[in-house]
Parts: sequence; structure tokens; C-alpha cells
Amino acid sequence: MSASKRLTPEQFARAIEGMTISERPIAMARAVLVDGMSQSDCARAMSVSRNAVSLAVNRVRDAFEAVPVGFERVTAILPIHQASVVKGWNERAPFKREVAR
Repeated sequence: MSASKRLTPEQFARAIEGMTISERPIAMARAVLVDGMSQSDCARAMSVSRNAVSLAVNRVRDAFEAVPVGFERVTAILPIHQASVVKGWNERAPFKREVAR
């Protein structure tokens, strides 16, 4: 994996924050994205398929790319009127135009 596709430990922590993902896929994704291990080597080391590693890596990478610096993904249970306000904020978020490219 090229250095440009790797994540710093801080970026990785931000990417997985709030994700519903178990420890093993997190460890696989960290080994590849942060430590620079190849997906094939990670699969062999963890006794899983390369596809399992790829899925974990892609899930974390997608999460990282979906939340720009300066923004944070949140999950909340709100009364309907408050939820509609938050949904409106999300629709008007300035990063949406940049991510859609």
C-alpha cells in the first residue's frame, strides 16, 4: 500500500470512532492502514481470507474519507422536531459538495 493511502494513528482513531465494528476487523484494518502491512500478509497472520481483510480495510477507509477534518459523525436519538433540525443541518453541510465529486 502506498504511503498516501495510509492513515496516521490519529486519523485511524477518528475513522473508527462511533463505528459498529468488532476488534478483529479493527486490528486487520490497523495493521494495513496504519502499520503498512500488505493485505495478503495480514490475512496470513490473522488466518483469514484476503477478502476479509479487504472488507475491513475498505470499511475503515470509507469511514475516514466520509468525515472531513473539522467535522464529526454523531448518532443520537432525538424527538422528531429536533431530529428534523439536525437532518437539515446535515443536508446543508458545506462538505457535501466536496465529497460528492
